[in-house]
Amino acid sequence: MSIPNYPPDHPDRTLKVLSFNVWGLAIISKDRLIRIKALAEYLASSNYDIVCLQELWVYKDFEIVREQVRRNLPFSRFFHTGALGSGLAIFTRFPLISAQALPYSLSGSPAQAFAGDFFVKKAAANIVIIHPILGEIEIWNTHMHAAGEHPPDTRQAHRIAQSWQLANAIKNGAAKGRYILAMGDFNSQPWSIPIAMLKNHANLTDSFESVTQTANMDLSPQPTPEEALKSYGMTCDSSLNTYSAGKPIPGNVLEKGGKRLDYIFFRQPAIARRRPLVWGYRDDENHGNGESSKNANGDRVELGDFTGKGHMEVGKPITSSVAKAPKLRCVKSEVILTGLVPGQSFSYSDHFALFSTFTIEDPPRQPSSNSHNQQTTSISSSDNSFTPLVPLINEPEQINPTTTSFAPPSPDSPNINYAPSSPRTSTSSAGAITAKTNTVRSALDVLRLYTRISSKTSKLHLKICLGSLIGLIALTIGSAWQPKTWIQPIFTLIGGLLGASTATFLYTGFVWGRWEQGLLVEVTEEMELELRVAEMEERINTSA
Repeated sequence: MSIPNYPPDHPDRTLKVLSFNVWGLAIISKDRLIRIKALAEYLASSNYDIVCLQELWVYKDFEIVREQVRRNLPFSRFFHTGALGSGLAIFTRFPLISAQALPYSLSGSPAQAFAGDFFVKKAAANIVIIHPILGEIEIWNTHMHAAGEHPPDTRQAHRIAQSWQLANAIKNGAAKGRYILAMGDFNSQPWSIPIAMLKNHANLTDSFESVTQTANMDLSPQPTPEEALKSYGMTCDSSLNTYSAGKPIPGNVLEKGGKRLDYIFFRQPAIARRRPLVWGYRDDENHGNGESSKNANGDRVELGDFTGKGHMEVGKPITSSVAKAPKLRCVKSEVILTGLVPGQSFSYSDHFALFSTFTIEDPPRQPSSNSHNQQTTSISSSDNSFTPLVPLINEPEQINPTTTSFAPPSPDSPNINYAPSSPRTSTSSAGAITAKTNTVRSALDVLRLYTRISSKTSKLHLKICLGSLIGLIALTIGSAWQPKTWIQPIFTLIGGLLGASTATFLYTGFVWGRWEQGLLVEVTEEMELELRVAEMEERINTSA
C-alpha cells in the first residue's frame, strides 16, 4: 500500500496560516465585541487551515469565534493560565492529538501591577495536529511580555528568558520528528535578542523574511505607510491603524511606518523517527455525500459540522520507498486585515494580522541501493556535499504498516550541516553555530546585568518593608496616647496603608525577589552550558 497521490492543487498541499493579536481586553479595549464578531464572520468566510489568536482574553469571545468557524475550522482550543487567562486560542481544520499551555517562568513583576503581565501569566500555547501529508505538526502560539525594548529592563530580560524557554520547547518538538509552526505577538523587533534566540537556537525560519528579502533591512529612504506593511511587515503602531492615533508613539517609530512585532516561524523536523504519518478523522454522524445528514437523534447536521463524536483512523501508510521528508516551504507572507471593520470607522485591532501560505513539496525519489551507497561514501569524503534535513539512520529499522522513517533531506535545507562524527553539529552549519554563540553571549550579558538590578531592587523593597513595619508599630503604640478622638480614624487609615505596604513589599522584596533571582540564575546557567557546548562545536568546525 502507498500514500494517495495528491495533485499539486489539492487543498492538503497548501497550509494557510493566520496569526492575529485581536486586542480583546474586557472593559479596556475599545469596540471589542463589534470587532470580535466581525473577525469571526471574516474567518468563517475564509479558508485558513490554522488560525492563532492572541489577546482573546474573554472566554465568551472565544465561543463567538468558535461557533462561527466550526464548519471550516472544527478543532479549537482556548488556553488558561494565570489569574486572567493567557489570551491564547488556536483554531484548525486538522484533528488535535495533544494540547498544552507552557506558562513562562518569568512573566513580569508583581510590582508592575498596571502592566498586567504577571497576573495573566504570559505563556505559549501548544497543540499537535495530524496532517495527511506531513504527519505531526507542532503549533506554538505565544504572546510575550509587552514593551521594554532596551536593556537593562525587567520586560526585556524576561522576554529573553521567555524566548529561551520557548526555543528549548521547540527544539524538543523538532527532535520528535515534528514539523514546527511558531507564531504570535513576540513584542520584539527583528534585531532583538529574543528573535535572534528563536532563529539561532531553535533554528526557526521567519516566513515573512523568507519571501520578502526587504523585511529586516534598514528603512531608507523613509517608507510610505503602505510600503511599510508590504515590504517590511509592520504590524503594530502603523498610522493606517485607527487605534494608533491615540497612542503616544515615538516619532522614530512613525517614521519607519510602525513596528514589526508579529511573526510566523517554521522549521522542518530535526531527526528521523518512526511514527504513523497518515491519519484520518471520521465523524460517524457527518460523513455523507450530501449537503446535510441526520444524526442518531434525528437532528439535521450540516456537512462540515463537528459533532465531537468522531474518532481517529489510521490512514494508508507511507511505504519504505519514501526516503526523505516532505519539505514545508513558505511561498507567500503578507500583512492583512489592514482596513476598517465593515460598516464601522475603526480597525479590527490595534495590530494588523499576518498571513503566510506554505506549500508541501514532495520528497525526491529514493535512489537505488548502489547509488545510495555511492552517495553516502561521497558525502563522507567531501565537505558540505549536501546538507541533510535529518541525520542519516545508519542501522536499518523495520517498517511496519503504520510507521516510516526518513533519510537525508534535500540539499537546499537551510542552516543544516551533516557531520557524521558529531550528532549535534549535524543540525547546524558553522555559520549558524557562530550566530548562536553570539546570540547566547548577548542574552547572558543582559541577564547578568538585570540579575544585579533585580537584587538591588529586592533589597530596596525589603528596606521599605522594614520601614513600613516600624512605622506601623510606632503608630499602634502612639494611638494609645492620642488626645483627640477625631484623630483615631486618621490613625486607622494610615495604619491600614502601612500594613498593606509592609505586606506588599515583603512579597515583592523577599518572596518574589528570591523567586525571580533563582529563575534568572537557572536560565543563566542553562545558557552558559549551551554556550560552552556551542563553543566546542565552533572549535571542531574551525579545526576540521
